[in-house]
Amino acid sequence: MNASLETLFPEHDHATDSVVTALNHQDIVMALSAALATQQVAVLHMLYPRTDARTHHSLDALVDVLHGHGLHEVATLIAREAHYLLFKDPVKAWKAFQEIRNDSLAIGAHLYYRGLVGAAAEQALDADAHRKA
Repeated sequence: MNASLETLFPEHDHATDSVVTALNHQDIVMALSAALATQQVAVLHMLYPRTDARTHHSLDALVDVLHGHGLHEVATLIAREAHYLLFKDPVKAWKAFQEIRNDSLAIGAHLYYRGLVGAAAEQALDADAHRKA
C-alpha cells in the first residue's frame, strides 16, 4: 500500500509550511477503514464501560450468544475486551454488529466500513453482507 497524508487524511490542511496537524481517534479509524475499503474490512470500535455487575453480566451474555452463532473468535476477543475488531468477512461483521447492538445492554460498538461511519457504514456493510450471503 502506498499511503500519504493527503490520501489518508484528505480533510486536513497539508500545506507544505505546516509542521504538524491534529488528528482525533475517528480520523485515524476512518482512514484505516478507507484504506482497506477494497478488501471489505469492517472495523468495530468496541465500547466497554467501567465494569460493574450489569456490564459484566451483559458481556457474558453477549459472549454466549456469539458462541451460539459460531462466532468463536469474536466471542473470545470480546471476552478479553478488545478495543478494535477487524473483520475480513462482511457477513460475519454484520452478524456480530447486530448481536452487539441488539443483545447487549451495556456494551456498544461504532462501525467503520469503506471509510464511512454511522448509518452510512451500516447501509454499506448490510448491502455487502447480504450480497455475499
